[in-house]
Amino acid sequence: MKKQHLYEVDLMRACIILGVICVHVLSSYDAKTVPFSTANIGMDLLTMTFHFTREAFMFITGLVLFYTYADREFSSTSFWKKRFALIAIPYIAWTALYILFTGTYLQGFDWTATHLWSTFVQSLLTANQFFLYFLMVSMQLYLVFPLMLKLLKRLKRVHPWVFAGSFVLELLIMGFNQWVMPHVDLTQLPTWLAVLLHYRDRFILTYQFWFVAGAIFAMNYQTVRDFVTSRGRMVASVLIVGLLALYGTYFAERFGLHFADGAAVDVLQPIMIPYSLIAAATLWTIGTAWSRVRTEERMRRFSGIVRFFGGVSFGIFLLHPIALHYVESIANQLNVSRGVHFAFIPVIIAVTYVAAGFAAYAIGKIPMVSYIVGEKTRLARPAKRELRNARQAS
Repeated sequence: MKKQHLYEVDLMRACIILGVICVHVLSSYDAKTVPFSTANIGMDLLTMTFHFTREAFMFITGLVLFYTYADREFSSTSFWKKRFALIAIPYIAWTALYILFTGTYLQGFDWTATHLWSTFVQSLLTANQFFLYFLMVSMQLYLVFPLMLKLLKRLKRVHPWVFAGSFVLELLIMGFNQWVMPHVDLTQLPTWLAVLLHYRDRFILTYQFWFVAGAIFAMNYQTVRDFVTSRGRMVASVLIVGLLALYGTYFAERFGLHFADGAAVDVLQPIMIPYSLIAAATLWTIGTAWSRVRTEERMRRFSGIVRFFGGVSFGIFLLHPIALHYVESIANQLNVSRGVHFAFIPVIIAVTYVAAGFAAYAIGKIPMVSYIVGEKTRLARPAKRELRNARQAS
């Protein structure tokens, strides 16, 4: 039996990808501010507010996978064939496209075949082109998913303990990343370990909690939904506490512990784990409330927007660096004051979001090419087309 569509996840996807663009625009502007200035601190706080998006994307990836496959017959071979086709193709294609895109604006770019090939191979191995780390981590999840599914089914009775243990482990991993890694000399470690630690931000263990949390959430979906939806005020209160804790941590790290700007807003630090979980839960709660009224006349236009941007969110993720580059280039050429330039931030975010969304939608309609944005379309075979036309005529 086909599972009921999770409309609330559509809203989460649409909002999370918007948050991703917010983070990247704000980070770009933040880099131009004077350290410890009001603008710098304000940009830092806004960036941290939206920085839950990385973890939230991982969370809904795990949620949708386990929700889809937890209660149905499962074949590892069929799963891998289907899933890897929809993510390996975009990964390879966008690795190549990003290299070519970089060459169009980077002065002195080496266009020789040898350099292009070596860059392409290295990029495939390291996912170092823009934000393709998410696709690499997703492929790692797909690889271990059959084992995770089997284990979590067997451990259903102790899911709360699994959740708690995974949460504590994630805090320890983030603590290691923030407090230990800055002092580790990778040159003194075995090569395999040095490589693993260097690329830890694209290794599945770094995000293990989000996949486990998404899985447990999916496998106990109705129970969690009944509990949370009746406690909207509690969710709002917890979000406020989470934001206060987030901002308090920032000021403590920046002014008390004298962390560098980048370290204070780093997404891979302990405070981001509870905050990102709270933010994701809040979005999900809003999504469930919307899903109940989405078909009402007063919500139709908004519901259409949510469905559209939720449906092309993966394509927006892949396309938005290119869209953002050109939108920012145009904004930078405008002869306006610094204040007006900063006031353009919401406009840049909105234009990038919409442009990338429509571009992703258009690409998704092109047969075969659509695979690069994770959409399956095929050219209709002549014989089948003629047979279908004959049936329609009769």
